[in-house]
Amino acid sequence: MRSVFAEVVVSRRIFLKRNLKSPIAKSIAVAASPMRVVVICSAMLACAAPMIGQGTQGGLDLQNPAAPLSRRQMLMRRAQSLGKPVSTNTEVPPDTPVVTLEGVCDHSQVPGTKDCKTVITRAQMDGIIDLLAPGTPQDARPQFAIKYARLLAASEEARREHLEKTPGVASELEAQLKLARMQVLANTLYHQMQEQAENVPASEIQKYYTDHRANFDQGEVWRLYVPRSIAGTSGQPLDASAIRAKADELRERAAAGEDFDQLQREAYKNLGIDVPPPLTKLNMVRRSSLPREEAQVFDLNVGDLSPVLESGGALVILKLASKQSIPVESAGPEIKSTLQRDRLQRELQSATNNVKAQFNLKYLDMPSAPELFPPPGVAQPGANLGTASDLRSRTRARRRMPQSARGPAALPLPQQ
Repeated sequence: MRSVFAEVVVSRRIFLKRNLKSPIAKSIAVAASPMRVVVICSAMLACAAPMIGQGTQGGLDLQNPAAPLSRRQMLMRRAQSLGKPVSTNTEVPPDTPVVTLEGVCDHSQVPGTKDCKTVITRAQMDGIIDLLAPGTPQDARPQFAIKYARLLAASEEARREHLEKTPGVASELEAQLKLARMQVLANTLYHQMQEQAENVPASEIQKYYTDHRANFDQGEVWRLYVPRSIAGTSGQPLDASAIRAKADELRERAAAGEDFDQLQREAYKNLGIDVPPPLTKLNMVRRSSLPREEAQVFDLNVGDLSPVLESGGALVILKLASKQSIPVESAGPEIKSTLQRDRLQRELQSATNNVKAQFNLKYLDMPSAPELFPPPGVAQPGANLGTASDLRSRTRARRRMPQSARGPAALPLPQQ
């Protein structure tokens, strides 16, 4: 799961800034103190994973198998199959309160006063869930609301006791806030790079197609394939000169118009190759899908035969039976994907030129330095570097130590 702490801290700030007067923003502001953010993140990491894991599951209407079930029907049948009451939270009107907490209020109010109360409506709770745990299914939202109410109550009690001023908590909070800021900024950088890379204009697609027209050739190709590095029926390696002579013979006979299938079966039998021969007809094969040595068949005229070519561990003879170009309309998605990858690579290279790093390879136990800006999906820099349980464990350990031995707060240990 992505760093919930990072998402909460920045998303809350952005959300509150854009929606200062909205009811949802006011509800979230109740838990706006740094201590509350830590408490919320700690519990969220413990409870959000199973909720998010309850994704939509496919289903069919037994009376009409061709018709897919609606989301509500699937939830009802799932609940009924487990013997649970069907959730009706979707029937609660948006402006109806779902949580009311007396004694929980924002910083402008004094705890314990008459007006110290927090009311969260169905619409506000949905907004909070979508902000803190996007993708939570409808049937998991009531449990989220309960946990959220408990968090608000506990964080309010912590506020009354001024726990955010405790030395150990304060130092850990500072480290976590620093980490969250780095994580969000790193993720934002990558998202920006990806958005810029995805914005490929049609003119670039057309230019790439024009400049690489040969890459989009396709056609029907006939191929005779004689392996060289293979043992015969006797168990001994095949004689290289015999294989070459047979390949030359096959080309002459193919040029004379003999059937490719028959020629290949005969060659395997005569050479003692005791494996099924591959197909000789390649239907609508792409130039780019063939090995580099064989791709030159598309440079021939239709009907022409190639010389005997060395391709990998075999000798091959190719005949171009037909040839056509994939239209730019069909090639567009493929070209766009290629250009997006190239554009993103340039963005990463530019970032690499701006920041230099020296790693201790002995400490990393690596033969070479890792990439500072890896491609998306490869150890993202904004990946979660520690969980709330790590935070609690480190906090307990630090509190057992004398204050003089604690030293400055350190960043969380990376997870594998």
